[in-house]
Amino acid sequence: MDFRLRVVNATTSPHKIRLQATTAEQARAEAEKRGFVVLSVNAAGLHIRRQAFPLLLFSQEMTVLLESGLLLTQALETLSQKEKSQEVRQVLVELVEGIRSGRPLSDVMTARPDCFPSLFIAMVRACETTGNLAEGLSRFAHYLEQVDVLKKRLIAASIYPALILSFGLLVMLFLLGYVVPRFSQIYQSRGTDLSAASEVLLIIGNTVDQYGPWLLAGFLLFIVALGMLFSRQKVRARLGEALTRLPVLGERIRIYHLSRFYRTFAMLLRSGIPVVSALAMVSQLLGATLKSHVDQARQQILDGNTFAQSMQMAELVTPVAVQLFRVGESAGNLDVMMERTAQFHEEEMMRWVDAFSKLVEPVLMALLGVVIGLIVFLMYLPIFELASGIG
Repeated sequence: MDFRLRVVNATTSPHKIRLQATTAEQARAEAEKRGFVVLSVNAAGLHIRRQAFPLLLFSQEMTVLLESGLLLTQALETLSQKEKSQEVRQVLVELVEGIRSGRPLSDVMTARPDCFPSLFIAMVRACETTGNLAEGLSRFAHYLEQVDVLKKRLIAASIYPALILSFGLLVMLFLLGYVVPRFSQIYQSRGTDLSAASEVLLIIGNTVDQYGPWLLAGFLLFIVALGMLFSRQKVRARLGEALTRLPVLGERIRIYHLSRFYRTFAMLLRSGIPVVSALAMVSQLLGATLKSHVDQARQQILDGNTFAQSMQMAELVTPVAVQLFRVGESAGNLDVMMERTAQFHEEEMMRWVDAFSKLVEPVLMALLGVVIGLIVFLMYLPIFELASGIG
């Protein structure tokens, strides 16, 4: 059977290889004999539908049960018995059966990449060697909670401006597609002389009224084309490069990616994963424009440079980060300094998001008010001119 494996070693970044084997375990063993660290194993040509597996809840509940003294299989059986979702229960049963057959938990999880990401599996594998699985699961749960904090803040800050913009666009479409054409009929029937601006507005309104369905279909096709275009990695990479070059927004996007990078890297280091392997694993969390910088940092470390120097030469640090990394290297607590750096930049990002949202909301409302007011003014301008002429 043909298997596709995502692997990494000390000299290469994560990539895929294909191997012939009877089972996924044999394919993994063959890849490890060749010196690779296996991140995931999939049967070639097999596309598994991604399950909504509650990884955060699973980590939290397993931590409580393991710290209470239950064996690993007992903890998994307990979770499967109380689970109401048939799909999630099936995953837990597969884990129990795999462990009872003599396989490590990390190897069993590898067969379900739709439920367990490669970072989680790597953390579990590292904790299995040290015997502190409960601590590792607790650490991963905390990591997921912290990573989601900034994402949720960004989403919450964008909801109100999105609602304002959507409502404003609906009002403008109503005016252009319904109200303006009615005014146009009145002015044409009376032969009213119109200003150039009013003429343009009425032409736009009549066009929207006459070709509205076609314009909507064209807009939807445009959105679909953009989605297909942005699905290509090269296009996303170029777009990322363009965004990171913007004066203010570009630097914030870079700090957002770096803060996630620092927090994930700290979690992997605390789990006992070597620096070079951890760098390869977290490269997928960075934007497409920063992945090449990770490869550069890994190569610098392999060449004998310190971690702080390598990160600085690869442009993966901020002025605050490089100083904290140097302190962490000299004190032997690099993982702690990485987490503190991530927290520092996440708090900085939250302050910026709060300030930006407070600024963009009134500006957006003012712009929509001006545009809608201009449309209404141009609709009534001929009436004002007629009234002034009569007076």
